[in-house]
Amino acid sequence: MLQKENESEKKEESFFRAVHQKLNRVKKPGKAKKVVPKDRSKMVAVTLWALLSSLLIFSLLAVLLSVNTRSVINEVRRDFNKPTEDEQIQMSVTAAENFLSGFIHEYVNVKNDMDSIEQRKEKLESYMVTKVDGIFEDERRYDLTGLKGNRILNEYNLYNVKKEKGYNLFQYKVNYTNQFPVEKEVEKTVKDGKKEKKVKEKVMEIQEAEKQLLLNIPVANKGDAFAVNAVPYFTRIYDLKGKIISFKKEHTREEYTGSKKESIEKFLQSFFEKYASQKKEDMVYMMKKPESLQDSLSFGYVENVKIFETKKGFEVSCDVEFKEKENEIPVKEPFTLELTETSGQFYVKDLKHQ
Repeated sequence: MLQKENESEKKEESFFRAVHQKLNRVKKPGKAKKVVPKDRSKMVAVTLWALLSSLLIFSLLAVLLSVNTRSVINEVRRDFNKPTEDEQIQMSVTAAENFLSGFIHEYVNVKNDMDSIEQRKEKLESYMVTKVDGIFEDERRYDLTGLKGNRILNEYNLYNVKKEKGYNLFQYKVNYTNQFPVEKEVEKTVKDGKKEKKVKEKVMEIQEAEKQLLLNIPVANKGDAFAVNAVPYFTRIYDLKGKIISFKKEHTREEYTGSKKESIEKFLQSFFEKYASQKKEDMVYMMKKPESLQDSLSFGYVENVKIFETKKGFEVSCDVEFKEKENEIPVKEPFTLELTETSGQFYVKDLKHQ
């Protein structure tokens, strides 16, 4: 019995062992590897912020560019609409001529009569700027002390208009006649009892001399309102085919009182004597830009001399009186000269009629 049970147990044990071995031979399927996707959210966020930032920057640039462009356009429009300096001071030559026509008649025509002289002065002063920054005093500006005759305007016409700093210089070619008394000795037949005899006696005759010069009139304006800026002056008529040379108002400076002052004053006397009497070509040795009155007027005197020392020499302002040769009507004019010195000799580098 026991043997049968032992054999039965052995069979069962053998059976379970065989089953276990077969099970061991069966391969277990391997576990599949799980693929974990990378976290790309950070990269996406950075990219989005970069795009947003770029868009914002481009938007700001576009706004700034638009504002700047609009500003430039507005500035261009303002500059385009803003009148230039030339336009601001532009004046009507026709209107100025109408204004000056009365002045020219009053200035050129001179009658040797005290009442007429006083009336002439008053009328001329009414044409002047209210406060003249000139050199001559008002009461002396149109003084005709010493005249010996009349001056009659024949005709005039506008010759040129030059634009200067702060005013326009109107140049008129004027033709006028000087009337002046001349003492002459004549022979007359008179009765001497029943006889006649010839005697000589002195008489005064009125003679005439016709002249033609340029009358230079500085004119200031504000729109269509005009005024004569300074005392007019005469010059010789020049050829319009020649070159036209066009000048800075100096600040107050100390006058020169050095050792050369007397020499400069003597030079001025000599220079203006020659300026009045000599030909233009004869002034070459005294002036860089020669000019003269060529004996049209006679020299009177130089006064109110002011000398200023400069880096290159001297600047001199002075008043000069000329006279009509026939009837001694005075013609007064302010001058500014730039002088240089070489070996003790003075030379006029520049001459201005102001």
